[in-house]
Amino acid sequence: EDLLQPVIETLKDYCQDFQDHLDKYLYKRLMQDLLSRFALSYVDAASGKVKFRKGKSSEKLNLELHRATKFFKEHMDSGAVTETLSIVRILISLIDSTPTMIFLEFFSVKKQYPDLPLALVEDILAKRDDLDKQQLKGILESLRQKSKGETGSSLAKQRTLFSKLKSYPPLGSVSKGRFL
Repeated sequence: EDLLQPVIETLKDYCQDFQDHLDKYLYKRLMQDLLSRFALSYVDAASGKVKFRKGKSSEKLNLELHRATKFFKEHMDSGAVTETLSIVRILISLIDSTPTMIFLEFFSVKKQYPDLPLALVEDILAKRDDLDKQQLKGILESLRQKSKGETGSSLAKQRTLFSKLKSYPPLGSVSKGRFL
């Protein structure tokens, strides 16, 4: 079932109207905001009540990412689209990584996006069907241990799109009962 296609078609329709009636600068700003909100909503939705089946899920997510990228590149600068949608690529890479490579994948992403919430990664990994409870527990424990020493660095204070995720407040902010 393709749930993204109606969203893209609706956005195409709206964007045509916006392009016809808005000043170029305002249209560009609107598209930048729309792209950011799309990426954040996508990550929030994927971290919701879904199960990730090895291979199938990443294939479907890659197809959806391709469709979204194509749509936004029709209306915006290619570099901005690629950069913003990279948070969706990160989600896919965490779903697709082998259990032995998750640790390396996480910390390579963490270098580029120091505000990547560990809780998001935990949620994604918990929804993978190829990890049993023992594997998951071991992986999460090693990620938590290694992450403890990195929260005080100046890089951890750098804000990227991940800081804007509604379900995962940035470090240092007050969490509403999450994992307490």
